[in-house]
Amino acid sequence: MLNVHQSVVLSASAAEVWQVIGEFGNLAEWHPAAVTSTVEVRGGDTVRVINISGGGVLTEKQESHDDAAMSQSYSIVDGPLPVSDYHSTIKVVAGDNSTCTVDWTGEFNADGADDATASKIISGIYTAGLSALKKRFRES
Repeated sequence: MLNVHQSVVLSASAAEVWQVIGEFGNLAEWHPAAVTSTVEVRGGDTVRVINISGGGVLTEKQESHDDAAMSQSYSIVDGPLPVSDYHSTIKVVAGDNSTCTVDWTGEFNADGADDATASKIISGIYTAGLSALKKRFRES
């Protein structure tokens, strides 16, 4: 299994950031690669369907969601990414009253690409999302 981990410190409270990223279906509101993101219930599972910038559809299943811990985990059900057995967790860790850290980790196998390419693609997705959050919560 391959692992990717990225984090960013934001100039905002953990509660403020969790309000934006904690809603599973809200991905298109903060991640620049998501054009739209909708939530459906399929066979008792909560699934989000993401229309990706540049074309393509990514389907992810919510594995866990904990508002108190400000953490959620999900897996990829179907999509164009060159990975299989993908599981990820994104969480917000409180700092002082005016800062927090967003940690995003993923574990997966390369599928349709070599390990380095698959890791680079996932890392790029995390970087884009965390950079967008940094811009959104920049100090005024």
